[in-house]
Amino acid sequence: MLRRFGLSAALACAVAALGGAGPALAQETTVRMWTFLNPTGTSPREVALAKIIDNFEAANPDIDIVVEPQAWDQMTPKFLAAHTSGTAPDVIWVVTDFLGDAINSGSLASLNDLFVKDWSEDQVADRAGPYWDLTNVDGTQHALFTSRNYIAIMYRKDLFAEAGIDPATITTWDKLVEVAKKLTVKDSAGQVSRYGFVQGFSENQADPPLMIPYLVGKGAELFSEDGKANFASPEGVDGLTLQTDLITRHGVMPESAVSWTVDDVYEQFASDRAAMILGASVRVSTLQSQLGKDKVGLMLWPGSGQQEHSPAVMAGWAVGVWSKSQVAEQAGEFVEYMLGPDGDKAWVEIGGQSPGLGSTLDHLGDFANQPGNEYLRVVSTGSAKHGWLAPIEYSIGGYRQILNKAAQNVVVNGADPKQALEEAGAEFNRSHNR
Repeated sequence: MLRRFGLSAALACAVAALGGAGPALAQETTVRMWTFLNPTGTSPREVALAKIIDNFEAANPDIDIVVEPQAWDQMTPKFLAAHTSGTAPDVIWVVTDFLGDAINSGSLASLNDLFVKDWSEDQVADRAGPYWDLTNVDGTQHALFTSRNYIAIMYRKDLFAEAGIDPATITTWDKLVEVAKKLTVKDSAGQVSRYGFVQGFSENQADPPLMIPYLVGKGAELFSEDGKANFASPEGVDGLTLQTDLITRHGVMPESAVSWTVDDVYEQFASDRAAMILGASVRVSTLQSQLGKDKVGLMLWPGSGQQEHSPAVMAGWAVGVWSKSQVAEQAGEFVEYMLGPDGDKAWVEIGGQSPGLGSTLDHLGDFANQPGNEYLRVVSTGSAKHGWLAPIEYSIGGYRQILNKAAQNVVVNGADPKQALEEAGAEFNRSHNR
């Protein structure tokens, strides 16, 4: 647990040292928050969070924000269990996959009642878009999104320049494979020293795989209207075949990627062993801090023949207030500030994140046009025109892991892609009682 003391705590200590002399001080309110970020850390998002907390506590000396960092892929299920037992934190960051579960469980308080009811039409309009709509059910706003994530192609600008490749030329899936081959490098012994494209297929810390933008771009749906898996559609089979062929046929991705987590993939990217990766926009700033802002870029997925660009999976963290919190009012004040104009500016300028408010980039002038920040425009355009958000009408938790398991089955066991996806769909439906 990381305790951050506000001004009132310091004053209280001073009064105690004087034997209790002086007027009575207002009692400090503690607001507990679960997030995967550690405000004592050094990543851009962690530094931004620390700054936001400091500013909020300075303006609200009677409120102490206590951050209890959690493992990101376990945090939301742990919160749902804590809601049942009555031990949940006051503020929670809910991963998109389990957002429907959180809303349906009644674990998230109405933000309308806490503060949205007092907003002007302009304030509401500033948040308009798919993320706002996703967290609004039957007119009730259950959460606000932060760390908005656009999962597309992260690439090494310097390696592209050395190879004379313009990323804008990657307009089709065939072209992606062609460029990945050009960027794959072997040493004098014939061993691959750098792969052209990499994604991880581990069932731990799983990102949505390449087959999703492929099949959605072809007009298919990952789930049917009743929430059952539609993984083994013709488009899904083609997509899984494409992503596993990168290993088994084209040799632009190592077979060891079947056990790599997302963190393993970023490590390969940072160590010059991958020229392109399936990467999350929220990680760009961290990779830029390691490699330099001039070396890391983000591009949209190739077109499908039906669309200019295949939709990328959009994700992120829906921040809400626990419905049973004893300090819901103060928790709401912090959430409103953290994701309001001042907080959003810090997330963008310090954290390198895409903005949550439409007005933020306008207020930051040419910030998004500065060298290295161009990816913010890519995310903005992609989110508005070329994005896919997983449905929350029904539980979909675990779908990424199951799809990665299907990829493992193809690469390691030589399974037929259609059969692998049929088995994956059956496993998903069974685990969700569908």
